[in-house]
Order: sequence, then C-alpha cells, then structure tokens
Amino acid sequence: MTPVSGEGRRRIGESVLRKEDDRYIRGAGNYSDDINKPGQCYATFVRADIPRGRILSIDTSAALQADGVIAVLTGRDYADDGHGPVVHRAIEGDPIDFRTPAFGGDDPVALQFNQWPLPVDEFHHVGEPLAVVIAETASAAEDAAELVTVDIEHLPSVIDTRQAAAPDAPQIHPEAPGNLCVHHRRGDEEAVMRALAASDTVVSGTFDVSRVAGGQMEPRSGIGEYDSGNDQYVITAGNQGVHRYREMIASALRVENERVRVICPDVGGGFGPRGHVNPEFVLLAWAAKRLGRPVKWTNTRIGSFISDWQSRDWVLDGKLGMMRDGRINAYRLRLQGNIGAHTICYAPPANASRLATTAYDIPNASQELQVYLSNTLPVLPYRAAGRPEVHYVLERLIDMAAAETGIDRLACRTQNLIARDRMPFTTPTGLTYDVCDFDGALAHVARLCDWDDFENRRTEAQARGRLRGIGISPFIESPVGAPFEMARLEIDADGNTRIFAGTQNHGQGHESTYAQVVSDLLGIPFEKISLAPGDTGELPIGGGTHSDRSMRMMGTLLHRISKDIISQALPVAAKLLQSPEDEVSFGDGKFQASGNQDGTPEVSILDVTAALAEFPEFRKSAATGLVAVAEQKGRINAFPYGAAAAEVEIDPETGEMTLCNFCIVNDSGIAVNPMIVHGQVHGGIVQGVGQALGENVIYDTASGQILTGSFLDYMMPRADQFPAFQLDEIYVAPDTPADTNPLGIKAGGEAGTVPALAVVGNAVLDALSPLGITQMDMPFTSANIWKAIDAAART
Repeated sequence: MTPVSGEGRRRIGESVLRKEDDRYIRGAGNYSDDINKPGQCYATFVRADIPRGRILSIDTSAALQADGVIAVLTGRDYADDGHGPVVHRAIEGDPIDFRTPAFGGDDPVALQFNQWPLPVDEFHHVGEPLAVVIAETASAAEDAAELVTVDIEHLPSVIDTRQAAAPDAPQIHPEAPGNLCVHHRRGDEEAVMRALAASDTVVSGTFDVSRVAGGQMEPRSGIGEYDSGNDQYVITAGNQGVHRYREMIASALRVENERVRVICPDVGGGFGPRGHVNPEFVLLAWAAKRLGRPVKWTNTRIGSFISDWQSRDWVLDGKLGMMRDGRINAYRLRLQGNIGAHTICYAPPANASRLATTAYDIPNASQELQVYLSNTLPVLPYRAAGRPEVHYVLERLIDMAAAETGIDRLACRTQNLIARDRMPFTTPTGLTYDVCDFDGALAHVARLCDWDDFENRRTEAQARGRLRGIGISPFIESPVGAPFEMARLEIDADGNTRIFAGTQNHGQGHESTYAQVVSDLLGIPFEKISLAPGDTGELPIGGGTHSDRSMRMMGTLLHRISKDIISQALPVAAKLLQSPEDEVSFGDGKFQASGNQDGTPEVSILDVTAALAEFPEFRKSAATGLVAVAEQKGRINAFPYGAAAAEVEIDPETGEMTLCNFCIVNDSGIAVNPMIVHGQVHGGIVQGVGQALGENVIYDTASGQILTGSFLDYMMPRADQFPAFQLDEIYVAPDTPADTNPLGIKAGGEAGTVPALAVVGNAVLDALSPLGITQMDMPFTSANIWKAIDAAART
C-alpha cells in the first residue's frame, strides 16, 4: 500500500500517514513525566519485600528527619482521613447481555474484593505499597524511603496456581475458602463424557501459559493536585480510560465522581493493564490535598516489574475426542487461572470461558473455570485477553489427535470448521457468531504459507542439520469491553474541528483514524481536525480503549454526529445557496441545490460555520460554530476472524529456534486506514509470539520474589527475532459484512495476538516430532528446547 499525506479531504479506506507521528518523531510528545506543576513535590513508595505479612508497626521517624522530606504517610493516615478501598467491579457485564454479570447466578463461586491502596493491617504481594514518602526532590524521597522501618509478622503465602489450588494450601483471604474466587461451568458435562467414551481417539494434555509483564515503553507516572476552588482532585496520568480511573479513584476517596478529574496526556503503551487504576494514583490525589501541593511520581523500570499489573498465567487441561474420519466428537476444557492478590478484573477468564471452542463445530463441549487468588501481582487483561490461551490448548490437541490418527493437520481442521452456511452459529458456550468464512480464511493462509510444499522445506532443512516445523490455525475474536461510549464534535467559525472521545489513544492512531472518518463524512480537510486528550472534564462518560472496541464504537458515534452536523448546517446552507431546504442535499462533502443545472453552486460545512454568525437563529448555543454530541448504550458486537501460520527451524545442537515465517489472514471489516491496521497486526504478532518465544515472569515459589525483575532477566522480543510478516486482509469480503455498525467495522488490533501461541507452539512441536517429543511448555526458549531434546535423547 502507498501511504498518502494528510492534506485535504481524506477518505475512509485510504492509508493516510498518521498525524501524531510528527510530534513523536521530533520528541515533542507530552507524556506524564513531561508534565510539571508549580510548587510540586515528589513521592516514592515504600514497598513490601515479602509476599504476605501483617504490619505490626511502621517507624517513620528517621525518614521524617531526612533532608527535604515533607511527609511520610501510612495506611493508618489514609484511613484516619476517612478514605477507603478501591472498588474495582471485577465482575463486569456478560459478553452477551451486559446487564447481567459475567459470573453469577448458578455459579458456585463468584467473589470480588476491594483493595486498600495502602494496607493498614495485612499486605498481599511483593511490591505492594506500605507507605509513601514525599520530599522536595525525587532523589530525597528515594533516599528517605530507605530509612522507613516496617515491623512485619510473616504469614503463609501461595505463589502459583497449583500451590493455590492444593488441598493443604494456606487460605490467604478469609472469604475465599481454598483460595477460589471464581468457579464457573458451561456445557453439558455428562454428555461430553459420554461422547469422549464413544470417540475412536482421545488425546489429553496439560498446558501451562506463562505470566507476562506489560513492558510498556513509558513507565507509569502521574501527578496529583487538589483544586481547592472547585473542591476537586485532579490526576494527570497515562491510562486507557479516564472515566474508569475517575470512578475507581472516587470510590477510594469516598467522594462523588464529579469531585475527581482525570486527564490523560500521551501514553507510551497500554495493552490492557493500564485500563484499571493502580493504588499509586489514589495516593497521589490524597497526598496532594493533604499537603496542599501537587505531588508527582514516576516509576522506575525495576519498580514496574514489582508493581505494574501483570497478565496471562494459566494452567489448561484439555481432552479431545475424535472419530476415525477426523471429525471432532467431544471436547472438555478445564481452565485454572491465577488472578493474583486482588480481584481487579475478570475479563480474561470470562472471555476464555465463552470462546473455548473457537472456530470449530464441536457437538459436545464443556468447560470448567477456576480462578484462584495468590500472593503475586494482580493479573489483568493483556492484548486479546483470554483468547490466545483457549486457541492454544485446542489447537495443540488437534495436532496431537491428527498425529495419532494419521490425518493431515490442515484437512483435520478444515472438516471441523463451522461452515459459512450455518451462520449465524451459536456455540456450545453461548456465543452467536454472525458471519464468518473460516474455511476461506484457512485455505487462504495455507496458500500464503505454501503449506503443500512444506515437506520439501523440511527435507531441505534436515540436509542442513536443522529441524523444521509448521503450525496453522483458524482464529476468532469476541470483542466486548465497556457497553457505553460518548463523543462530541465541535467546529468553530474558522473551520477548526475538534473531536472529544471517551476512548483513549495510546498508540492505535485514533488522532488519524477518527479525523479520517470525520473528513470523509463531512468533507472537512484532514489537517483541520484534531483529537482532544482524554479528560473527564470534557465528557461526562466514556468507555476507554480496550478489547478492540474503539473504532467500532467511535465510528458509530461519529457517523451519528455527522448526520446531526449536516442537519444543523442544512438551513444555513439553504440560505447561502438561496434555495428551499427541501431542494438542498448533502453529498460527497458538499451541500448542493438540486434545482440548478450545470454550474450548481456548492457550499461546504466550513462555509456554513464561517457564515453561521450571520444567522444566529440557527445556532444551538451562544458559541459560534457547530456542536454535536452522541452516546452509545450497549455493546456493538462483532466477530473478527481469520487464520494464521508459523514456520520455525531449530538447531538440535543448541535448541536455538528461528521463526522463519509468519502468515496471517484476517477479516477486520472495513479498515478506515489500512496502513494502521497493518501496523496493529504487526504489533499483535510480536506481542503474541514474544510470549511464545520467551516472555515469562518467574516467581520463586518458596520466597515469592520475582526472579525476572528487569530486562536483564525478562526477555523482551527484538526486531531481529522476526521475519517479514506476510499479511493479507479480507477487509470487504462481500459475504461477511459487519452490519452491526454503519461503517462496517469489526476490529483488527488483536488479530496478530490471538493465534500466535497456537501456531508457534504447534510449529515447535512439529519440528521436534521426529525426536519423539510430543509436548513441552512455553516459553519455547533455546534452553527449554535443548532440555527437551536432551531428555528425549536419554530415554
């Protein structure tokens, strides 16, 4: 694709260069740590260094005597000021009916607990804040924090899922017997067991999915202020949704939402963990009011590894029954997740439980979901939350079953896909897919990766002493997210157009794509349109950016707003055209009078706003220009789908694995900006494959310490680990339209991540299959692969 410059009117479907990139490339971004306020002071947090304990006392006397120290505050100070825990609302709306909880009703266990930002009594993980030191400089605060002494009674802890689920595990929360906080079932378990017994081949396996750190480019930071004139807390911090942050902070400070204002400048990465407020931002707001000064804090990179929310962390047990002809007859899935120390968000397990059968027509399927508390950092959504995990386990089992039956892996998948003519299709777990061409996508990616010629490539690799493997998989997404959204559009007399959105731009290109939609629908020059930063002071509600929802939601709202703007402008346009309103129409970015022949006069939206001052009777408000607002209540469902393939080579002498090829086909609906969608898919591939290759947060299960506490220990994927990706979108397949929204948008931001674990995992095991290796856990590092090769050689 050839990108075009962002000048003049830009159309939906054009690869327009991103307007935000200019300031980023010049280093002119405005991130949280770039912001300073007159008279500000600096905060540092004293953090727990063991996973669980009871606070007996906190001695702050030495720290208070240190140079530059203003205050040392503890959980007792926070509670004495009348504040309380953060109310997270972990159990959100059901993916189908947002008015009912995702868990509840007949579920035997569905618990959620509030979180004290500074614990008064008991703390629950390494890195949890125990006190906050505030000083005139950041270095003075850091030095004084070393002088705070905390007397702690050590308490028993659990670290990983298996420890938490063990019958003799210590109970780490009084209201969660057995450390179980969610126990949820779907499907007819008895029917599945009968179908498994009747199957010709049954394969089973246990698959560990590693825990990952967000690793955002920008460490968390923020500044808290108290506006005494308006009796309002003001928090400026990079995040994924200012309105959710406002509600969470207000819940802890025990004030009305209107008394908290959250502002979001540029954000250096979100991916899910920045969608829910961390305790530090509550404490900055509290301290700012208490001290009467702005309070700033910037996390360190090492601090991020012990205090940022983390993600994934599953143990998946699957059993698949297949008939002699390759037809899948039954599937039973047991999911055990580690939610960490606090129940902040259950979106990943909710997504996983709904999407267990992915793209396949499986007549008998059931799943059991168990989510456990542990003394580790809380686990939150991470790009494609819950979806890569269920694709991974099912695709591994299909490869295993195909190997046992001797059926070609691609043919095995093809015959079990949900057929196009069965759409809409309701899965055994209750999702109803609207329009998907799984067979077409899988066939397309098989051609793209040259599946039919793979054995020749394997033979050639063997001649070079290498092991080569390939994996292929269909995939489907189920974007959900907040079931409400809001937008406002303002056009002033000079034509400057401003979009206010309840979503948050943190790398998705919203400044460009939203402007592109408005430019196309209203004919306004692209360069005249800007996107306002996130600010609860500008919009009363908003859903934030997560779960592949932004363009679908905002596209719908901008479409409604454009109709409203055209309606408002019509009377003035008729005056300018000197024609009756019923003879004036809007099309291709212009108002035209139908009664005229050649040389028909035209006026634009900007002509109208420039002339609006002459016609005050048509203005909605005292402000010159045009203003329109729109809200969305309820989700706008869509099911993006596609297929992917990965090919790897392994050096059996060292275990080194090379990703040779990654192909993906995805139907993301209409792409407002194809270049940006391509970029999103590239990023999604790297995040998914990165976990498969090596990303892994490792805790010492005895001490609870994080052993991967920096990028010296935690693998961050590098550009030189990846080949040039082969992408091919099915954007406007005429028989798979997205008719749930006027622009035909599905989603594209998570497409690369969803199938990545599955195709890389199967490619690695396919490469190792000649050595008799049929199973190993991710991440597929050279060390882990070499250990598997060495163990196989010894047997």
